[in-house]
Amino acid sequence: MQKTKLLSISELKPGMVSSMDIKVEGTVLLAKGFVITQPIIDKLKEAYIIDKVQVLLDKDSDETFIFKVKTVKELQTTFSEFSSNLENIFTDISSLKVPKLSEIKNFMDKIEEEFKSTGVVIKNILFYGSAGDPIYRHTVNVTAISFILGKWLGLDVQDLALLTYAAILHDFGKIQIDKDILNKEGSLTPEEYEIYKTHPVISYHFINQIPCINPSISRSIIMHHEKIDGSGYPLQVKGNKIPKFAKIIAIADLFDTVSSNRHSKKITGPLDALKVIKEESLTKLDSSYCNMFLNHVVNFFMGETVQLNDKRLCKIIQIQMEDLTNPLLLDDGEFLDLKKEKDLYVEKLVVS
Repeated sequence: MQKTKLLSISELKPGMVSSMDIKVEGTVLLAKGFVITQPIIDKLKEAYIIDKVQVLLDKDSDETFIFKVKTVKELQTTFSEFSSNLENIFTDISSLKVPKLSEIKNFMDKIEEEFKSTGVVIKNILFYGSAGDPIYRHTVNVTAISFILGKWLGLDVQDLALLTYAAILHDFGKIQIDKDILNKEGSLTPEEYEIYKTHPVISYHFINQIPCINPSISRSIIMHHEKIDGSGYPLQVKGNKIPKFAKIIAIADLFDTVSSNRHSKKITGPLDALKVIKEESLTKLDSSYCNMFLNHVVNFFMGETVQLNDKRLCKIIQIQMEDLTNPLLLDDGEFLDLKKEKDLYVEKLVVS
């Protein structure tokens, strides 16, 4: 077991890794195993609730372990590399009569380290999405969000690994779908949509050939587009018949789809991704998982600079769960409440 050390809030530094869940007012601000960032330290200082935080020590010394937190732009380069690597892996395993998990295992071990920088990962997906790459970059983004949400939900190491496998492979079947359908702007025709809906089945049948594959992986892959109310596909199952990993992947999939402006509804800005998840939590997505996701994600917006549709730059001060797209802002030293400004909305996140 890796050694830990208890530090006061004033001793914390960005890049340290928490070895405990950090909770503020009953909400988990940061899950065990994730990187502590400056905004999290600032929030802990403001809360006056937690005096000390347990952090990991370096395995080879008694020094605190420091993880180098990348910027959003640096992570974009890394995620682009991961997408290219994943394309090569999918090409390799698709040519095998009996696919193997070894390449996926090596890939998973490599990318999980990057997912520890939770806030940077979320901001990267909000800022860049996976526009133009609905297979490989989309898969990297969905895997990242699935892994992070799994941590927030308290999954153990084994379940987290199974979830990550399922997320990496969830859209494998898209490589057999016509690219004109995958990349089409606007709505698909009924015939095109029926073709598109076959991708979970293609994934399932291919992955199920892997010797000794854990059935939770293949079941989650085929059901990641199922809905709580039975309106999903391909099996139209409902409620608790949908595996927990599939429910998690569904939230991650929607988050990236909306952030990439591939959703059926008109998207005006980054907060719309939160709004759509909130709406779908009412009947289509697991409401408890959605609430866990939203309660965490809003913390990473606090203090961030955003651009309004009139090109003003403001900082987010507060986001309320009942009105996710109309936050309280700070505009040149003055408060600006978007709930009272019906002609204004957050157009984009500004990443330095």
